[in-house]
Amino acid sequence: MNKVKKAWDFIRDIFGFRKNSSYVKSYLNDSNVKSSIYMSFIIILLEIWMILRRFYLDKYIPDHWAQFDDKFQLLFAYTGQYVLFTLSSVSMFLFGIFYQKENKTKGTFIASLIIGALDILWFFLLFVEIGYGNVKGASVSSVITIIIYSIMPILGAFIIANTFYSKKYDNDNSAFSTGVVICFSLICLLFGISVGYSDFTKSRMIICFLTMVIFVACLLIWKPYFSMLMLIGIFLVFFYMLRNFEGRPMSDELSGDEINYITFLISLSMVTMSIYQQRVTEAKKDEKLIHDAIYDHLSGIHNVKYMSDRIVTESMINTNYLDDKIYLFINIANFRIINDQKGFDFGDRFLIRFAKNVERVFKGDLVSRQADDHYVVFTNADAFMEKLDRLEKLMLEASEGLYIRIKCGGYRPKPTDSPNRSIDKARYACGIIKRKSDVRFLEYTDEMDEKFKKRQYVVNHLNEAIEKDWIKAYYQPVVWCDTKHLCGAEALARWIDPVYGFLSPADFIPVLEDTRLIYKLDEAIVKYVCSNMRRAIDEGRPVVPVSINFSRLDFELMDVVNVIEENVAKYNIDKSFIHVEITESALSNEIDTMTKTLKELESRGYAIWLDDFGSGYSSLNVLKDFKFDVIKIDMTFLSNFDTNEKTKDVLDCIIHLADRLGMKTLSEGVETKAEADFLQSIGCGRLQGYLFGKPYKVNDFEDMIQNGDFTIAKEKF
Repeated sequence: MNKVKKAWDFIRDIFGFRKNSSYVKSYLNDSNVKSSIYMSFIIILLEIWMILRRFYLDKYIPDHWAQFDDKFQLLFAYTGQYVLFTLSSVSMFLFGIFYQKENKTKGTFIASLIIGALDILWFFLLFVEIGYGNVKGASVSSVITIIIYSIMPILGAFIIANTFYSKKYDNDNSAFSTGVVICFSLICLLFGISVGYSDFTKSRMIICFLTMVIFVACLLIWKPYFSMLMLIGIFLVFFYMLRNFEGRPMSDELSGDEINYITFLISLSMVTMSIYQQRVTEAKKDEKLIHDAIYDHLSGIHNVKYMSDRIVTESMINTNYLDDKIYLFINIANFRIINDQKGFDFGDRFLIRFAKNVERVFKGDLVSRQADDHYVVFTNADAFMEKLDRLEKLMLEASEGLYIRIKCGGYRPKPTDSPNRSIDKARYACGIIKRKSDVRFLEYTDEMDEKFKKRQYVVNHLNEAIEKDWIKAYYQPVVWCDTKHLCGAEALARWIDPVYGFLSPADFIPVLEDTRLIYKLDEAIVKYVCSNMRRAIDEGRPVVPVSINFSRLDFELMDVVNVIEENVAKYNIDKSFIHVEITESALSNEIDTMTKTLKELESRGYAIWLDDFGSGYSSLNVLKDFKFDVIKIDMTFLSNFDTNEKTKDVLDCIIHLADRLGMKTLSEGVETKAEADFLQSIGCGRLQGYLFGKPYKVNDFEDMIQNGDFTIAKEKF
């Protein structure tokens, strides 16, 4: 059955039986109109030349001038069909030119109406020709002339209809433009048959006839099965006419010209099939590019760019468009649980289903997916809370019992707000309630504006802050648990701004992560650490290893290994002095890629530390799948050290588990001597926290070592 289906699909593709999308149809229609412009222009030149030829070269009209009392009758007798063909070509040419114009003016509208009306009125000249006796009997020339005249008003009607349709709907891709092309094609073929047949006795019939057939079959694009039927029909008619020219009986033997016609028919059929397949392939490529530009690749709903462009366009058309509207930024809280417990395939299917539910619940509104589990809706400001209720209910039904919730921020736009800025404000409001389990919706207020401006300031001035050293690394001491001697430091980013002063990491790190700019900060910290370490060595100061944090986005947005290697080589730093800290969340995605990266770092001689162990949901999996030199136990374990007895048991288990896996341990957030003593008693290797020192400026940290405030350990780092 599969082979039969594949064979049938192949036949459908080759002969054009497969239904095309509306975009492909429109693409092919536009291509036909463009080709018709070139066709009609060439035909106009040829027909003008043919009319002039009647006057000057062959002198048909001058030689018979005296024989006709009615000179108008003489012109009809020898140039009527040429003028008719010229008029249809001029109509096609001007229609195509107007069709291509994006901005239709009043002048093009009136000109199109005049052209269409002229084509319709020209039909009545048929009766004049009949009166003169130019069209009489059932001769081939007379029949074709009548048919061409009959097509002219249809051509004009299509031009007029398309003109009104385009003005009303601002869309040229209609059936009327296709009708114009078909009418013009029929006229071309009929004219070719007429001239070719009339020239048969002079052995010139193939020239005009075949030229028109090539024009229609090769310059224009038809479904292959239609092209083949059209070509076979035309050639059979012309073949029959030639075989019976002036009563000549049919012969059993084919002449050389007839064989050539058949060969030409077969070749032309193959050419039309090839042209069709090529154009359809081009159309589908363009369609995919356009689709990818406005649709989200995973969920299939529109992306934020499309939404923003639509809102801008509608706002220009309707100045009241933004009234009583609100932007909703929707985030699926705890979505990470789905990936951790159900796997990434289930997570992707869940996001797709959620997107379709957003579209269904907010039917008629602008809906888009921004990234990850973030969605944006532009809707009326009333009754949206009920829709959020429905959406959350549908989400919970699809979550298979997992604890996830909707978090939503809203912003009512002002006329001066751009869509992107409005979405950022809604997102900011959503971020405020991200960790508040009892709050689902928060609307952006004027009180939030100052914080939002600070957020925008961070994004807009990051590069300047790096270039002008507003961003620096502060060093927080790390000590051996038993001797309390200094064994290293952690580099922590700090931003000293000329406008806002000291910016807390909470003011800029989440912002840079949200905007995917965090890699610039971390790359600057690597450079800052290595350059200062080089300076200290050159000055003869003692140095200790420094650990540098890298987030999940760093591994996605930059080549971490290359960044470290380049700076270590540039400043000639011993690799043992650089410790690479990787947050646990960085290991939850792209496991194969992360495994490869960590092995490369290890092979190049860098110590790898696992940061924030115990803060996520996949800690044990991380220990199973990856190898680390040091595990940093998250400070949250010590937050209720004095009140929760289980804390000690959990810490004891973690340290002994790490020891069995051949990994060292470091506990951060140590603030009391009791905590330090307990950690020492259960075998924790390193300690970090305010008990041993806050984060210091690099120069202050170096001076404290120089002054003996810190004793550098003799043990191996």
